[in-house]
Amino acid sequence: MAKKISAVDRARAAAAAKKGGGAPAGINRGVVLMVLAALVPFSLPTVVLVGFGMLPTLASWATEKGPNKYAFLCVGGLNFAGVFPYLFTLWFGVHTLDEAFRMLTDPIMLMTAYGCSAIGWGIYAAMPPMVASYLSASSQRRVNNLKAAQKKLIEEWGDEVAKKG
Repeated sequence: MAKKISAVDRARAAAAAKKGGGAPAGINRGVVLMVLAALVPFSLPTVVLVGFGMLPTLASWATEKGPNKYAFLCVGGLNFAGVFPYLFTLWFGVHTLDEAFRMLTDPIMLMTAYGCSAIGWGIYAAMPPMVASYLSASSQRRVNNLKAAQKKLIEEWGDEVAKKG
């Protein structure tokens, strides 16, 4: 019969495998950076539009501390959603540096891109208290249900059930 492995042991094994296995991460980043650097001359309008449009994402990445970059994910995802329609227009329209600068000077484009990132910051700020209040209410409901079940057991079996060791 196979030995059962607990969830904690599986998580520890996965973390150890992730930490120690595979090629060094610096090599992968280096290759990606070299490929991106080679593509810059061919896609300079895209780089300019994304570079200036995604500044709030860069700021959230640079200012957030800790291993989990949740602000970066919230702000970055919505910021990209705000930049993407203009990026799509640039790709399938006139893909020139003049067009990219024209888009960057358009107040509607800037309000869209930066407004979406502001919504991302709002979600990042609002979610932890909402989740905490939900977990608190859920825990309180569980405590109430357990107390009701305990009361029912005491009624059925007597006070001896509630006595401690």
